[in-house]
Formats: sequence, C-alpha cells, structure tokens
Amino acid sequence: MKFFLPILCLPLFLYSYTLDELLELSHNNRVVESAEHILSSKEKLYESSKSSYLPTVDIGANYQNASKETGAIAQNTLRFQASLKYTIYDGGKKDSLYNQLESSIDSSKSSIEATKNSMSLEVSRLYFEYFGLEADKEAITQEIQQLKEEFKRIEFFYEAGSVTKDEVVKIDSKVKNAQVLLQEVELKSQRVMHTLEYYISTKVESIDANATIKLPIEQKEILRADIKSLEYDATSVLHEANIKKSQNMPVVYLDDTLSHSDYYFENEALKSGFLVEDQNIAMVNVSWNIFDFGARTKEYESKLQEYLSKKSLIEYEKSKADIEYRLAKISFSIAQEKVKSTKAAADASSLAYKLIKFKYQNKTIDNVSYLLALSEKYKAQRDSKRALYELEIRKAELIYFSGKDIKEFL
Repeated sequence: MKFFLPILCLPLFLYSYTLDELLELSHNNRVVESAEHILSSKEKLYESSKSSYLPTVDIGANYQNASKETGAIAQNTLRFQASLKYTIYDGGKKDSLYNQLESSIDSSKSSIEATKNSMSLEVSRLYFEYFGLEADKEAITQEIQQLKEEFKRIEFFYEAGSVTKDEVVKIDSKVKNAQVLLQEVELKSQRVMHTLEYYISTKVESIDANATIKLPIEQKEILRADIKSLEYDATSVLHEANIKKSQNMPVVYLDDTLSHSDYYFENEALKSGFLVEDQNIAMVNVSWNIFDFGARTKEYESKLQEYLSKKSLIEYEKSKADIEYRLAKISFSIAQEKVKSTKAAADASSLAYKLIKFKYQNKTIDNVSYLLALSEKYKAQRDSKRALYELEIRKAELIYFSGKDIKEFL
C-alpha cells in the first residue's frame, strides 16, 4: 500500500495524451461547438417552418357596449369565436422553403465534418512536429555531451602542452553554439505545445509518442466535406431563388370562423329576429400579385446569379482539391524514399565518424575534420528520425486530401 501512495499523489498534469485523445478533444473544441449551435438553430428553424404550414387555430372573445340600441345592435354584446386557417396552395413556396432549409442543414453538417477533419490534420502535424523537435533535442544533447567530454580531454592535453590553444577554443565554441541551438529548438517545441493547446482548448504537459497512422489499402479520393458543404450551400441558394420565383404565383388559403354571440338588450322590443347567436363562416381566399414592376423576378434572377457564382467556385475548389490530392501522393512517395536515404546517410556518417575519431585521437588529422564529422553524424541522426515523423505527417495529409478523417486510421 505504501508503494502505491506516491503514484496516487502524482499531479494530474503528468498524464500523457495519445494522438487519438488529442484528436477527440479537437473535435469538441469551441469552434466545433459553435458550428453545432448553428446547426441546432437551423434544425429548429426547419421544424418551425414545417409547423407554420400546418392548420392554425385562433380563439378570441370580445365585449361590446353600445350607447344606443338598435334592432341589430344590443346595448351589451358578448362574442366568442374560433378561427381555423390553412394554406392550400402557395405557388410552390412551401416545397422550395423545405428544400432550402434541408440543404442549409446538410451544409452545416458537412461544415462541421470539414472542421473536424481540418482539426485532425493540424493536430496531427503538430503532434509529429513536436516529436521531430524532440529528436532534434536528443541529438543535440548527445552532441553537447560528447563535445564536453572531448573538451575535458583536449584541455588536459593543452595543460600538458601537447595541443594548441586554438583547438581548445574551437571545441568550446562548438559547445556554446550547440547549447544556443538547443535553446532555439526548445522554444520551437514550446510553441508547438501552445499551438496544440489552442486547438484542443486544454492545457497539455505531456503527449504519448507511440502513435502511427495506418494508410488504407485502397487509397481512393472522395469528395471532401468542405466541398460538400459548398455544394449544399449552393443548392440552398437555388431553392431560395425558387422561393422568390414562387411569389409570382397565386396563393390560396382557407379561413373558417365559428362564433357564438350573446346579446343583452335593455329594451327587448328592439331585438331583431335577424340576429344570429351561432355562426360559422368558411372562406376560400385567392391572392395573386400580377404586377410589381418586376421586383420579384429581379429578386429571383439575383439569387440565380448567386447560385451560378457558387457553382463556379465549387468547380474551382474541386479542381484545386484534385491537385492537392495528387501532390499529397507525390509528397508521400518522396517521404518514403527520404526515410531510406536518411537512414543510409546516418549509418554512413556514424562509420565515418568512428574512423575520423580514431585518426584524430592518434594525431593524424586536425580537430577541424573531427568536429565536422561529429556535426555530420548528429545531423544525419536528426535527419533520419525527422524523416520518420515527416512520413507520418505526409500520411495524415494524404488521408485528409483524400476526403477522410485521420482519426479513423490510427
């Protein structure tokens, strides 16, 4: 029990987030939350519009007091009424309105999906970039450690008078330069972490390094969610144009009113036999705007031009997306070759360094060649590890530009 107590007391900020968890958090950040509220608003507007076309029933009552009674007007009258109204035909506006709102809802859904996919790409880039920087830090730290050891060794020989001052100064300068470079890499690493927090709306102290992206066996391009959203948006505008056009058609609606009246005559002799206590009046009304100086037609044409504009933009975005997908495939192929080439370069530089180090320690070459070989060795090691993380980024980009969500391939 005593062994487990320290573990239970560890601060929560030591928890390491996996890439899958980071993506899940990014899919629920403030931007996505805002888009979901917009979607909910559109869905409620759609339900409201559907309800507005159902029959409506209004009830009312009124009390009337007349200063002079007549045969048709009692001194006091109390009336209750109920009216039913229903639109029989509105020129096709209802169907166009429903279609417009449905397309708008679909556009919002695709927009949310596009936002999530975009978040997945950016978070994945940051995730692998962070570990690329960590690889840089590891290699630079190892280089500094080896330089310091060499500095101690060369300083001993300098005190013994077997090496010159400039050899000591060169190694000391190399150590200081590597330390500055390490600080710069650390700053970049911190910036990546802060940017990551921006996307997931949560403070992150540590992330797990074990994630890899699995490419689908069949790499097939599908229509991206952001372009789907544009298509639905364009369709929504087309239906909106049809709404404007329908206003040139006749509108037919039913109005049925049932009423009950109580008449209170002060002089009952004046009461007319034509007064009716219970009455039901049904009317079918037709309204048709036949002339408005072309205002509604111009509104329709305006919306139609907006629709055509959006269609042109969609074709442009489709062409751009196709190019981006093809370039992503090429970048992925290059990244695969880069992994192989940097691994070969790292192996070669390590072998070369061992040979040069042996010659340097045996005084057959100067420290300039040695320091150059040392730098090349660690640079090659950094490049090799970075190439692996870059390959993961290219996988993420290929999945994104193919129209899919990276989260599905972890």
